[in-house]
Amino acid sequence: MTIASTQPFGTRAVCLLVAALAATLLIACGSDTTTTAVSTLPVTVQPPATADTIREGIRISTPAAEGVSDTALQQLVSDAKAQGSDAVVILANGKLIYENYFGGPDAPITAMSGSKSFVGLAFGFLLADHSIASLDDRVTNVLPTFAAVDARKADMTYRQLLSESSGLDPTRAGGTVGDIEQHGLASKTMFPPGSGWQYSNNGVDLLAALAGRLANEPMDAYLLEKLFTPMGIHSVSWIHDPNGVPLGAGEMSIRPLDLAKVGEMILDGGVWQGKTILPDGWMATSTATSTPYEPDYGLLWWRLQNLTSVGLTENLLAQWRWMGVADSTIAKLQPLTTASYTSTAQLYADVAARLTPTEDSTLVQWLTVGDHIPGVRILTTGPLVGFAAEGWLGQYLAIFPDKHLVAVRMRRALADDYTRTTEINAFSSFPAEAYHLIP
Repeated sequence: MTIASTQPFGTRAVCLLVAALAATLLIACGSDTTTTAVSTLPVTVQPPATADTIREGIRISTPAAEGVSDTALQQLVSDAKAQGSDAVVILANGKLIYENYFGGPDAPITAMSGSKSFVGLAFGFLLADHSIASLDDRVTNVLPTFAAVDARKADMTYRQLLSESSGLDPTRAGGTVGDIEQHGLASKTMFPPGSGWQYSNNGVDLLAALAGRLANEPMDAYLLEKLFTPMGIHSVSWIHDPNGVPLGAGEMSIRPLDLAKVGEMILDGGVWQGKTILPDGWMATSTATSTPYEPDYGLLWWRLQNLTSVGLTENLLAQWRWMGVADSTIAKLQPLTTASYTSTAQLYADVAARLTPTEDSTLVQWLTVGDHIPGVRILTTGPLVGFAAEGWLGQYLAIFPDKHLVAVRMRRALADDYTRTTEINAFSSFPAEAYHLIP
C-alpha cells in the first residue's frame, strides 16, 4: 500500500510494522438491527415519524436529507459488519442519520486509546481554570523528584507529554496492579524530551495522574464535572490503578452515541445545546500539529490527512541511536536521509540494500517487537480534512468540520484479541469511508 492514495488519510506512522525486507503502513493505530427507527434492513434509513423526532436531544433525520450518499453509507455498513463492529453512529449537520449496534446492546464500550483524547480535554480545562499557567510548565512543579532517576526528565513539560514527544519510556505500570505515579517517577527517557516522537502509553497514564493532582481530585471526577455531566452523559467509567488514578491511555468506557455527542459538541465550537462546554480555542490548539517529528498528531488527537511521502531523517536516526541502534548501522543509513519515498516498501528495500542481512534482521526485529518505535518520519502530507480520537481494535471518533460530520465506530475486545500478534477487525478504512459519506 502506498502512502499516496485515493483516501485522504488513514495511515499512521505510529503503527508502522516492519516485516522482513519491506514495510507497510497500518492503523492500530446477526442482523442489521438498531435501537431506534433510524435504520432498517439492510441499510436504508427511513424518514422519522415526525419532523420533531428526537433521540436524547439529537434530532433524527435521513441520509438523503443531510446530503449523505446512500451508496457510500451502504458500503460503510457492509464493511462495518464484515469487520465485526459492535457500533456505528453517524451524525450529519447535527442530526442522527444512522445508528446500529449489529444485534448487540446499546451499552458502553472501552474506547482503548481513544481515551487519550479525553485526557487532552482535561488539560484544556486545567489551563482554563488556571490550575497550570502554561502547557510548557514542567512536570517537576508537581512531582519534585520526577528527575531523580534521569536528569533529562528535569525539563519535561506537559506539552511534551501531550504531544508524545517527551521521550518517556512507553512501558505501562501494569494495569490495575501498577501504581501509575510511582511508575512514572521510576521511568527513564528513551531520548531527550522534545527531540523526537514516540507514542507513549506510560506518558498518558502519567498525565492522568498529574491532572488529578492539578485538579485536586481524580481526573475522571474532574471530567465528569467539566464535560460529561453538563452534557447529560452518564455512561462513562474508567479502570483505575490501586490509588484511584484512572488509566488515561486506554481504559475509558462510553456509549457510542455519547461518544458521538462529544464529537458534535466539539464540531459545534465546544457548545452543546446552547451551553458552552470547552474552553474557547482549545480544540484549535490541540488539533494543530504539535511537533515537527509527527505532523499528523496534535495534543492527543490524530490529524486526518493523507501522508504523501516519508523518509529517514537525521533526527530519526539520532533518535534511533539514543534508543540503542548501533552506530555502524546508523552510518550506513545516513545517505538515505536525503531521499523521499511514497511507500515504506520502497524505503525499506533501500534500507536492506545498505545493510548486511544480520544488520537488517536486527533492525527489523527491533522495530517490530519494540513499543511503538517510529520506523519513518513523515515528510509531506495532504490537506487536513478532520481529526480523530482513535484506539486499538478500531475505536474511532472522527470529526470532519467542513462537512459537519461526526462518525463513531467501536468494537468490543474478544478474549483472543489479547493473545494475537496481529490486530484484526480494526476497520482501518473507517475514517476515510466516513469522510466520503458526503461527496
